[in-house]
Amino acid sequence: MRVPEQMLRFKLRTGEVSIDIGKCAAPLCGFFCVKACRFYGRGVLKIEGGKPALAVSHEEAPRLCNECLACEIHCELHGNKAVRIILPFPGLEDYRKRVGLTT
Repeated sequence: MRVPEQMLRFKLRTGEVSIDIGKCAAPLCGFFCVKACRFYGRGVLKIEGGKPALAVSHEEAPRLCNECLACEIHCELHGNKAVRIILPFPGLEDYRKRVGLTT
C-alpha cells in the first residue's frame, strides 16, 4: 500500500473531505474534483501549484461547501480516485446488526 505524499483535508458541516495530493500529480488527473466543485458545488476547491487546494479558508469551507459529493464522484469516475468523503452515519452499525448484515 502506497503511503500518501501529502493529504488535503478539510471539514464539512457533517463530515470531512480527504484528497491524496500524490495521486493528483499522476498523469491524466484532469482535476475533475475542482471542475465538479465549480460546476455542482460552490467553488471551494481551486488548482494551485499544479494540485487541488482550498479556494477558501479551512474555517469557511464547512459553511460554503454544499456537500454535493461531486468532487468524490467525478474523481472516482474520471480521475485518479484521490478524493474520499467521510460522512458519519450514527446508528448504522446497530441497524446492520439488527437486520443481519454483520456478525
